Amino acid sequence: MTNAKTIEMARKMLSAGNGAAYARLISGAIRSAMSDRAANAFRKAVSEDGAERFFDKLDTSCPTAA
Repeated sequence: MTNAKTIEMARKMLSAGNGAAYARLISGAIRSAMSDRAANAFRKAVSEDGAERFFDKLDTSCPTAA
């Protein structure tokens, strides 16, 4: 799945009110990202969505859903 598709799916979960599923999907994507560029794209999406509150250690290489 592409990064854009993953972000799109996560945003659908967030808009449906399921922040925990959003956080699990994005944190898993960051951990499995093959490059810093990909991981930063996911982190950027989180900040654009204002969803930082759903994460612990978001700025590390191993973020977890809160």
